[in-house]
Amino acid sequence: MGSNSWGVKSAHGNLKSVLMHRPGVEIDVVTNENLAVFNFDEPVSREVFQAEYDTMVDGFNAHGVEPIFLTDVLKDDEDALNFIKHRPNMTYTRDLGAVFKTGAVLMGPHLLGRWGDQDMVGRTLKRLGIPILGSIDCPAFLEGGGVTMIGEDTVVASICDRANQSGTRALRELVLGKNAEYFLEVPLPPGHIHIDGLYMTLGDNLAICHSPPLNILPCRLYKAGEAQPRHIMFTEYLAERNIKIIEIDEQEMLGGHLNLVVTQQDKKAIGFECAARMSGEMAKLGWDVSTFPSDTLFKGNGGAHCMTMPMYVT
Repeated sequence: MGSNSWGVKSAHGNLKSVLMHRPGVEIDVVTNENLAVFNFDEPVSREVFQAEYDTMVDGFNAHGVEPIFLTDVLKDDEDALNFIKHRPNMTYTRDLGAVFKTGAVLMGPHLLGRWGDQDMVGRTLKRLGIPILGSIDCPAFLEGGGVTMIGEDTVVASICDRANQSGTRALRELVLGKNAEYFLEVPLPPGHIHIDGLYMTLGDNLAICHSPPLNILPCRLYKAGEAQPRHIMFTEYLAERNIKIIEIDEQEMLGGHLNLVVTQQDKKAIGFECAARMSGEMAKLGWDVSTFPSDTLFKGNGGAHCMTMPMYVT
């Protein structure tokens, strides 16, 4: 990192640096026979996949965000480079770790085709001088797409197809009272893999949301220093925080339209070119959303949010 600075205080601040991995030869590993192992919809053209990815990276550079690439940091780690060239999901760095104010937590991927990918992120963070607070270890599971923040005081983690209660508890024990005053545990109905497929914080008082699946099961809200959690519905908590919701429909949700990244607080973000209506709604509120094509990129079931792990947010 150019500034050697790190620390993430929120999901909606000024983004200074992100950990990324530019897809390489490992994309060719995906075949019709192993799609389920790697959660791709179909095999993709590496060249087209890379071209769309590079357009996204150009957007981050234009917004003043420094992309730090795994293979640049690990360029002299032969074992890591050999591992990565067999791991087509390594591009989705968000799922592998989360940086907070005092250090990072390595996630525990549920998908078999991702087991061990977090170790490469761990090696990278150590080289960058970011302390490792702990890790989510099997039989606990939790992925970074299932972790976010509301404001600067609440860490949110979802129990879903890719995470269990052991995973959210392990994260809670690592961050509650040290990096956040509150911890909101959000159970999602079957068929949903991460909370970032349903909810995205844009600011202190603004979020994007597909509400119906979040209005089925009560959440547990833990407060530092208190033994028992309070039970509350997710959208009730947003209302208590005076957070306005830009609602998206099911088709927009399935198309990954809320898979975007805030780059400048209350002003700028990066997301899919196809999410025109949502970008338009944000523009009405003064936002500038830079977009990139994703017809091929989204066949790996991820977008800008999935492909960036924030390391420094002010």
